[in-house]
Amino acid sequence: MLPNITLSGVTFELENGRTLFHDLTFSLEPKLTALVGPNGIGKSTLAKLIAGDLHPIRGSIKRSDNIVVFSQAEAPPDIPVYEYLVDYTWSLLGDKLLEGIDLEMMCGTLSGGQWMRVRLAHILSESFIILDEPTNNLDREARQILLDFLRHYQYGVLLISHDRECLRLCEDILELSPQGISKYGGGWEAYEKEKEEERERLQKNLIHAKKERDSAQAERTTQLERQEKKNREGKKKALKGGIPRILLGGMKRRAEVTSGKIDSSTIESINAKVREAHEAFQELKVDPVMYADLIGKEIPNQKLVAEALDFNIKFQDWIYSEDLNFSWRGNVRIAIKGKNGSGKSTLIKAILGDEFTTRGEIKRGDLKTVYLDQRTSSLEDSKSIFENVRAVSDLPDVEVRNGLARFLFFGDSVFQKAETLSGGERLRAALAQGLLHSERPELLIMDEPTNNLDLANIQFLEELVSQFKGALLMISHDEIFLENCKIEDELMI
Repeated sequence: MLPNITLSGVTFELENGRTLFHDLTFSLEPKLTALVGPNGIGKSTLAKLIAGDLHPIRGSIKRSDNIVVFSQAEAPPDIPVYEYLVDYTWSLLGDKLLEGIDLEMMCGTLSGGQWMRVRLAHILSESFIILDEPTNNLDREARQILLDFLRHYQYGVLLISHDRECLRLCEDILELSPQGISKYGGGWEAYEKEKEEERERLQKNLIHAKKERDSAQAERTTQLERQEKKNREGKKKALKGGIPRILLGGMKRRAEVTSGKIDSSTIESINAKVREAHEAFQELKVDPVMYADLIGKEIPNQKLVAEALDFNIKFQDWIYSEDLNFSWRGNVRIAIKGKNGSGKSTLIKAILGDEFTTRGEIKRGDLKTVYLDQRTSSLEDSKSIFENVRAVSDLPDVEVRNGLARFLFFGDSVFQKAETLSGGERLRAALAQGLLHSERPELLIMDEPTNNLDLANIQFLEELVSQFKGALLMISHDEIFLENCKIEDELMI
């Protein structure tokens, strides 16, 4: 299989002079390849280099085919679908995508899933395609359409994604890290297995190096104590007058030399072990994660979380095709599901007490609640991270700073304004705000929390949420995330 794209010795610098990539060499074949790595590592920039939108300062990029870039989001234009598809090239896959869509409809009136299908049909050609985070903000219908597209497209795709359903379809994995780029064959499961084996091996190296360092430290302490004991015994003998003055001077000089040798040799040994441990740690390629405890507080089994009786909400019309009826008590773990625009977030707001035109009844229990919406609006943009947390916590300033460090906000970064934060940083700041509160939360509500997180943080968030002891209400279209968060039940809207 001949490569579509070949990069040789590619180096790229940002405008501030920082080298983002150095001497990258790899090729892309007409197959489904994933590009993974932590947020901020440069995946989208690398995609722009491959597409020709940016140019390296050194190295070369050869392309045997045209490259089409499918961006994360595109607002539908105010034109009919047929006009948007004026350059559409007939294909079986394209016709399948457009099946059931009225081409006379205005693009802006399409559902999220329909707009995804039209966009995919629009880019279809015998070209290599770059998909940059295509599942962000997609509902389940649109996500399934994308998955089907990836299964059938045959001209090559580079997929930048943290969505494991998509990643599991990929044949090759390109991992971008501070150490460069590594290519893994055999698909996603083989990649995960190899990465786990690599982590275990390097973790063992790290543990062994630390043990060697500690052993050297202990040996140094023992030798110095032994030498000090000999020195003290020599002094005692000298005080008793049992040693001639000329011999006493020689013993003192030898003791000083011996102590110096012990100190020099053992310190060098310790430093070598420390360097070895540090190098082993650096090799781990550990992605940054939010390492905070999210334990929460259990609530009694019969304590009310939320309850709806023949409940509905009206805007122009009643938004739910059938009135809602549910009763959630105790430490429930519920996924609220439905298409985009079906009213999932609106239901959460109603549970939290927002006022709407309604019928029926809805109640919520008196619970200490942490709510993270899609825009993390609990953060005041004009305030710093520290000020946002300080406003809800009675912890001393030092403990607030220490707590923020556990969410990867170190040093002066805690004074960064919320309005300047990236999506992933905002989520970490909002989590810190909720979890560094004086009281432990009893109810955690999260609305599409994974949209702006890289895979390492998604997996850590899963572990975090899976251990939460209180009640959990979650909106997400990511089935793997929901499963790993130990969701027990669902409400389909």
